[in-house]
Amino acid sequence: MTDRPHLILDCYYDETGSAPNFRALLGGAPSTTVRVVYEPLPTDLDQFGAIFLTGSKANLPAPEPEPWMHPLLELIRRIHAEERPLLGICFGHQAIAAALGGLEAVRRAPRSELGWETIRVERANPLLEGLPEEFTCFVSHFDEVSPDLQGVEVFASSERCPVQAFQVHDRPIWSMQFHPEMDPDESETLVRSNLARHETLGDDPEAVLATRRDSRDLGEVIFANFLALHAEPR
Repeated sequence: MTDRPHLILDCYYDETGSAPNFRALLGGAPSTTVRVVYEPLPTDLDQFGAIFLTGSKANLPAPEPEPWMHPLLELIRRIHAEERPLLGICFGHQAIAAALGGLEAVRRAPRSELGWETIRVERANPLLEGLPEEFTCFVSHFDEVSPDLQGVEVFASSERCPVQAFQVHDRPIWSMQFHPEMDPDESETLVRSNLARHETLGDDPEAVLATRRDSRDLGEVIFANFLALHAEPR
């Protein structure tokens, strides 16, 4: 296992960011955080082990990506070309798709998701080794990766979202739409603040919160699998 710090590319806008959720699942391994919206991206990737790409309230199916997104998408393409290990979640999942498949690889979801949904493992993948074929995890998104994306193997889905997880062919690059890293308090805040924007999900946050669970036990397994697979020295 490498002793180089892992790189967390934090795409949150708020002051706290998402990196604390990711650091909690790294098993004490060192990490470096870059606040992508506000800080320049690193140019020397050799100093890092694995790379993580967080969620964000940002949207990629907009007519034009925000300025900070252009260098991020270019960095993802570089990570792909150099075969570096990368794990993206939610917005990170969509950004990987957009970087490798074009902006049209991300679309407005016909049916958005918010709350705790059943994730189905469609085919075996080492990232989810040790998890059951169905598990419940928090989701929160209006956008999704198009099922027409080429060059990837989709290995998990949900009732509303056909691409809950994929691996890029012949690369140590994985991504997930669901949130196995998110703190339960943040999940509850998102439900209470955003439920009214999800037109098909009703208007009672308590009904959604009645199904809540702490998904971070899933995150511990997924992060451990990812680091064990591809966080070796280059």
